[in-house]
Amino acid sequence: MKARGLPMPYGNQAMNSSSPQVTPGTSQPPSARSSRNPSPIASQRYDYMEGQFSNKPSPSNSSLNLPNLAAGPSPGSFPPNQRSSSDSRQFTSPQPSGLYPPNMSYPPNSSSGSTQPVSGMTPTPVGPQTTPIRPRYPQQVGYNQAASPYASPVVNQPNNMQPPPSAYNSSPLPPTSTYNSSPLPPTSAYNSSTLPPGNTAYNSSPLPPPTSAYNSSPQPPYPQQMPTSQYQGSLPEGPVGGVSGYDPQLHAKMAGMSVHNSFSRLWGNDSINLLQDRNILPPVPIEPPKPVLTPERPNCSPDVFRCTLTKVPDTSSLLQKSRLPFGILLHPFRDAASLSVIQCNTIVRCRNCRTYINPFVTFVDQRRWKCNLCFRVNDLPEEFLYDPSTRSYGDPSRRPEIKNATMEYIAPSDYMLRPPQPAVYLFLLDVSHGAVETGYLQTFCKVMLENLNELPGDSRMRIGFITFDGSIHFYNLGEGLNQPHMLVVSDIEDVFLPSPDNLLVNVHESKSLITDLLTDLPKRFAMNGDINCCLGAALQVAYKLMSPVGGRVTVVQTALPNYGPGALKNREDPNQRAGKDISNIGPANDFYKKLALDCSGQQIAVDLFLLCSQYVDIATISCISKFSSGCIHYYPGYHEKLCRLQVSKFAGDVKRYLTRRIGFEAVMRVRCTRGLAIHTFHGNFFVRSTDLLSLPNVNPDTGYGMQIAIEESLTEYNSVCFQAAVLYTSSNGERRIRVHTLCLPVVSILQDVLGGADQEAVIGLVSKMAVDRSVSSSLSDARDALINVCIDVLGVYKATMHGQVAGALMSPYSTRLTPLFILALLKHVAFRTGISTKLDERVFAMERMKALPLQYLMKYIYPALYPVHALDEKNAIHQDDDVIIPQPVILQLSSEKIDRHGAYILDTFDVLYLYIGRAINDQFCTSVLNVPNFSAIPDDLESLPELATPESERMRAFVAWLQEQRPYHSPLKIIREDSRDRHIFLQHMLDDRTESLFSYYEFLQHIRQQISK
Repeated sequence: MKARGLPMPYGNQAMNSSSPQVTPGTSQPPSARSSRNPSPIASQRYDYMEGQFSNKPSPSNSSLNLPNLAAGPSPGSFPPNQRSSSDSRQFTSPQPSGLYPPNMSYPPNSSSGSTQPVSGMTPTPVGPQTTPIRPRYPQQVGYNQAASPYASPVVNQPNNMQPPPSAYNSSPLPPTSTYNSSPLPPTSAYNSSTLPPGNTAYNSSPLPPPTSAYNSSPQPPYPQQMPTSQYQGSLPEGPVGGVSGYDPQLHAKMAGMSVHNSFSRLWGNDSINLLQDRNILPPVPIEPPKPVLTPERPNCSPDVFRCTLTKVPDTSSLLQKSRLPFGILLHPFRDAASLSVIQCNTIVRCRNCRTYINPFVTFVDQRRWKCNLCFRVNDLPEEFLYDPSTRSYGDPSRRPEIKNATMEYIAPSDYMLRPPQPAVYLFLLDVSHGAVETGYLQTFCKVMLENLNELPGDSRMRIGFITFDGSIHFYNLGEGLNQPHMLVVSDIEDVFLPSPDNLLVNVHESKSLITDLLTDLPKRFAMNGDINCCLGAALQVAYKLMSPVGGRVTVVQTALPNYGPGALKNREDPNQRAGKDISNIGPANDFYKKLALDCSGQQIAVDLFLLCSQYVDIATISCISKFSSGCIHYYPGYHEKLCRLQVSKFAGDVKRYLTRRIGFEAVMRVRCTRGLAIHTFHGNFFVRSTDLLSLPNVNPDTGYGMQIAIEESLTEYNSVCFQAAVLYTSSNGERRIRVHTLCLPVVSILQDVLGGADQEAVIGLVSKMAVDRSVSSSLSDARDALINVCIDVLGVYKATMHGQVAGALMSPYSTRLTPLFILALLKHVAFRTGISTKLDERVFAMERMKALPLQYLMKYIYPALYPVHALDEKNAIHQDDDVIIPQPVILQLSSEKIDRHGAYILDTFDVLYLYIGRAINDQFCTSVLNVPNFSAIPDDLESLPELATPESERMRAFVAWLQEQRPYHSPLKIIREDSRDRHIFLQHMLDDRTESLFSYYEFLQHIRQQISK
């Protein structure tokens, strides 16, 4: 039986597939789903505000059939031809004055003054407009409020403004979909088979010696001498002040490279024999590929917007031949170090497809511009000719909207349906007997008290608290009370609000009562013996309380809900944890999903903090967050005294969670060039229509993924564009629109498509697709599909090569790390077999695959290993405060890189592990750990001592720098080589052979054998 692979883009069935793909989202075919009509959520109409695309009706309220939400259309139906899809600077345009510049940099058009599309006009650089498009005039609704605390005030003196920086060269910019994708069809064109067990013998040549000095482990000349270098021989020093893009090994090899090879790699046409170069991982962070555009224009930052292909094939058949997945990964609300914010009377958008004006449009003449998505010619409003940096009328190409691929608009009143909602926060806290025993209440209340003044919001901000066990406890915090007044509701089958007022109170007016409650809560329930947990009823009453206004519900849960509505039973069989086919990955019932959709309709998001030592059925209760654009946090084995590492992480995560930026009542729409269509979404949100995502809350720590299909030929286009727009209400009560635009070149040659692959984006997308395959089909199918990604891509590349090298496994330079990352996925908690894995831990890992932004997801899939026994200032980062941050090389995750004389930091994204070899130099122990030798290192050492030694300062600076690279807290855990926790470190050596799966080199041999069949 042939293994099934991950799908080709929609409409391109796999070579061996006999069944068509279906479209997720609703039970209706895409042609019947559109954002032009009102949302199926009757109380909201935000799809009118952001723009429309189709005349066809959207699902009616009666068609919102919950069991069919994840169902696709009937076989043979196809997605619609979509006609669309850090210091802050603000600019204020003046009122129109009737002045126009005498000369423009763009020649006038013969049809000057016309607002209709120009038939036969060739767009530059996107492509020609071949047919006229009837203009549509959608009804707009919109927003206009005060400035956000995260951006500088609106500038009213344009003469003082400076032009905004390029979007591509500026600092990284800031950041929800359901498991609604259909089962994935088989894709492999090869006679691939499942992976043999790890101890399978290969009748092949022995492992070749390493041909590269990358990642070589330290080789001390004699015992007790500390390793001093990770490189052999003399290598040049890196640039002063940092290591951005600096590769010492590559630099050393450049002298031996020919000009032809250098240009081949530059254009993505270089190839590598994977079986020859075992040390394939570069010693410095991987730089994302940059799309090459002619002429070059400011493109969106890869930290915000990335595509799996930096060179888009011009036809669907060419995409199918490449066997590469086609999709985009978004981090739209990412924290911004630099963001251009503009306030103007008119937001310039295409009258047909509602695209926002961007750097890739074409100015036909001084009065008109051509849309780069649908190619309609539009009029320019007079105020757009005003240059805020020079306070004069002139070239519109100098506007910040044209100079930046990421923009944020302060929306006018047309973008409002109601007054902006205030920031409202409701906390649901589990106080059952098991919850009290963990001791989490002390930690949570302490962090809450410390950060109460940092909650994002304005003077209208409101807050409330509900606790629950077998009953539900409300707290009246109204003005005039001397202390919080607790109200208990025991009838949880028909839950109700015991008081209409004062359960949600103004934070500033009731701060003393809130402080008293948080101080008293841990003591109030210290002797609670109720073992029941009525989470479902608590969520129902939270929905009733929050419905009038919307906001965020935060749930802290420690046990399986076993009482009242939404009660669950233990579905985990401990004997099946290491099996090949894992059951119960999906939800047990629809209770939490239905409640989540109700919450989404009232602009309520639910976030989960799960602190559990036993099974809590994350697969079921996580639906309350997935479909309401919430987030999920999981702390297995949490206990205040027995697991200090989890306590530290929980405290740091709650602090970040309480203080991070937040957007309310948001919607997101992604548009794309005519001929492209989005057919599957990944993340936490509700798909309101074919292209509109409902996000009751949006936060900077969440990412999204979309799969793209080529529905029409792109041969007449030079480039294609994607534009993501997020309309949201800031915590300051201000309506804003954040817009990101990405442009990619179009190519017609298969080698160019393969050479333009973004291997990290490919892994990010296929990991999300594999999660969907696991839920809709089986875990074994998902694993086979991941293996076939490598077999298909490398097999296609082999077929394009003219000369064949016997026994070689050739790969494009652009996909050289794909097998390494695929093997890491196969060994990841989410997809591994043969190793005992708790069901909750597996399901939570899958949830993170769907929602983590790409830069964090890659660290989660393939952790970074650094040698830290000899940190020095070579290639270090020098910060403004005279702090020097060493930059050690990155090692592949193999035990052969670990030396008993060394010390290593393993960055798994969640935790930093400091592993210390038993033969470590005594000087390292003294200068870094403040102990005389290895034997004196305490087993319970939780942090690095602050010592006045260069070694200690460099180590602490490097650890702090790593922790700052992610939003949530990553505590440091120190592991001695002889510690009982040694297996935690070694299980992350993903290149090594395990009992159930083979090593990286054996995996390459397996791929070569499958391709050769």
